[in-house]
Amino acid sequence: MRQWARLLWMLAILLATPVCAQSIVERLITPGPLSNVHARLESSCDSCHSSFRKEAQNAKCNACHRGVAADIAGGTHFHGRFGPARGGACKSCHSDHKGRGFALIQLNRASFNHAFTDFPLTGAHARATCAGCHGNSHDYRGVPRDCASCHARKDPHRGQLGRACQNCHTTTAWKPIQGFNHASTGFGLTGAHRSLGCLSCHAGQRWKGLGTGCAACHAKDDAHHGSRGSNCAQCHSTASWGSATFDHASTGFPLNGGHAEAACASCHGAGNANKHPARSCFACHARDDVHKGQNGTDCASCHTSRGWKQTSFDHDRMTDFPLKGAHRTAFCEGCHVQPPKVAKPPVTCIGCHAADDKHKGDNGTDCARCHTESAWKSVNFNHDTMTRFPLQGAHARAKCEACHTAPGQKTRLAVECASCHAKDDVHAGKLGRDCARCHSSAAWAGQVRFDHDLGRFPLTGKHRALQCAGCHADKTFASKGVACQDCHADKHHAGTLGSPSQCRSCHNATDWRSWSFDHDKATRFALTGKHQGLICSACHTRAGDPARLGTRCIDCHRRDDSHRGGFGEDCERCHVTSGFREILMNSSR
Repeated sequence: MRQWARLLWMLAILLATPVCAQSIVERLITPGPLSNVHARLESSCDSCHSSFRKEAQNAKCNACHRGVAADIAGGTHFHGRFGPARGGACKSCHSDHKGRGFALIQLNRASFNHAFTDFPLTGAHARATCAGCHGNSHDYRGVPRDCASCHARKDPHRGQLGRACQNCHTTTAWKPIQGFNHASTGFGLTGAHRSLGCLSCHAGQRWKGLGTGCAACHAKDDAHHGSRGSNCAQCHSTASWGSATFDHASTGFPLNGGHAEAACASCHGAGNANKHPARSCFACHARDDVHKGQNGTDCASCHTSRGWKQTSFDHDRMTDFPLKGAHRTAFCEGCHVQPPKVAKPPVTCIGCHAADDKHKGDNGTDCARCHTESAWKSVNFNHDTMTRFPLQGAHARAKCEACHTAPGQKTRLAVECASCHAKDDVHAGKLGRDCARCHSSAAWAGQVRFDHDLGRFPLTGKHRALQCAGCHADKTFASKGVACQDCHADKHHAGTLGSPSQCRSCHNATDWRSWSFDHDKATRFALTGKHQGLICSACHTRAGDPARLGTRCIDCHRRDDSHRGGFGEDCERCHVTSGFREILMNSSR
């Protein structure tokens, strides 16, 4: 009962407390002092709280913070774009009752995502500091978003172009200008105007009252000093000031060829001093006339406007000497050393080319027999059809003077080889003058076609691969004999097998070391026993005819006779060839 009485007493106290004052219970249960910005509400809890209704607290906050409430309702600014701020409890971010010095806005500027605002940071704004726009204030909603509000102090136009900076500038960089359509001013930028800076025309930040005529800006560039009027566009274009488009044909003098590339002042003088220059060629080009007037003043009869050095005179049709080959590319003065009216050049070759005739007239004056107009060094003389000596092989590549050391009309060459090649004859004339028997015109050396097999000594075996000089060292190619010993000295046997040597009895041309002498069949002394396998020099130790060697044992083995002749010289009575110590006892002997 006492507990119920205590509760009723407390309820009576609460009912007796005035509405505008903080009750004793509220003072007892408050979590702590409010922050400085809410300190004035500390005596009125119901300004922020509704008894027993936590869900009504956001409505209390919005009632005071109407701007934030409008943001949430309209989905704008941070509280309207950031989901937790839009649908969560205000106290989850802005908690109070933590003391007077506690900041209700706990914002981390370094990590704050500005994309949740109505002003995403792009370009140079992304590198700006928070204080650069917001200062040290906590009023983040009240900062304006138009360029001029922040950049007015940097506006070089001083407000003359309004506050919509974004029409020309971007956040990437304040310069260069992008996006502005100059055509909207009634003066579209074309040609070289497109690449100019704004201040090139709008000097001193003057943006209004400028003229649109060329002379308004280019009067100082007018090389005519106003003599052609102020309608510059009649000749010039925005592509280039120096590129004039005046139609000169309208004057009755169309500009063709080199005239089309000439500067106006080259005919009209500086500042258009000569407004109506003469139209005849000679009037302008007298100083260019290399003929000094000797060919008259009708320049157009030879020259054209394409180029002063390009003549149109038709030499083929207008003279008796058509120009062909190299004559067509020659300069006029190359032949016409004097004016045509003074002296005409000759029409014969020698008349002009006597100085070029390296024959010094020895071959006559009919140059055309050998030379053509295509090139002086291009000779078309046909040696095959016009002489008795057709040029073949190396002769076809030889120069004329290689054979014709003297003029052809004075000295006629013979057609035999030796008449020219006697000095090249390594045989010293010993094989006659008919070089063609072995040599050809293809090449003097290396292609000899003499057939040795048709002679008395056909080349076989290793003889076939030898060079001629291998045997004919003196290059006379006289007959040396056909026996082996005629070339091969008997250095190995030193005459022990006969002299002169009969090499072919054992050796052949295929391989000198491959010999095949059959002693049993070719002699009267068959090799048996230990005689077989002996080298020739074992028995044939002295020079001489092998046929004269004795066939008895004692003829070779006298030094081996241990009996010292006691049993006579007929060794074969007891001994045999299989072994000297093998005794044959034959009572019949």
